[in-house]
Amino acid sequence: MIAWLKILLPLAALVLLSTLFLFARPSNPIAALPFAQVEIEEKLRSQGITEPYFAGQTPAGDQIAMRAASARPDPEALHLVNSVDVAVDITMQDGGSARFASKSAVVNTDNQVANLEGDVEINSTAGFDLHTEKLTLDLLEGRAQSDVIVHGSGPFGTFEAGSMLYSGDTAAQNAQFRFDNGVKLIYMPSRN
Repeated sequence: MIAWLKILLPLAALVLLSTLFLFARPSNPIAALPFAQVEIEEKLRSQGITEPYFAGQTPAGDQIAMRAASARPDPEALHLVNSVDVAVDITMQDGGSARFASKSAVVNTDNQVANLEGDVEINSTAGFDLHTEKLTLDLLEGRAQSDVIVHGSGPFGTFEAGSMLYSGDTAAQNAQFRFDNGVKLIYMPSRN
């Protein structure tokens, strides 16, 4: 009896396994993906780039690198690109740097100007930590300008100004911040 069971049980297991494969339904892996037709049509309609990166150099030799979470051409003006979560890094030849970051930006590809909007943050190795709502950044020259209120802190204290101009490295001088239009400063001398 045991000799017959040693033969019959493995054969029964083999028959059960073969029926699993013979009668199994074929699966379509593409049909199982959860995409709504409306979502697919929207993705096909809207062109865009995820995580674009742009780098260049100013005539003075400063390095400029711009990155964003996404970028899409404006449907009404193809030379304008709407970008989200933008960061622009400018690195000077002397090793100093400045970073301009915002929630959104519109980049004009014709004249290489980026208009940053929505909680623009400016940080530099010179010790500035600034905030404003709008900033125009010339990507060819490495120059930034804000005509709205700028506030923050710097190496000399905290302040608020009606406008700001950042100019990159030139032949005559290193990069500098210039504040105008009613500057209010709380001077904090350094304690050495």
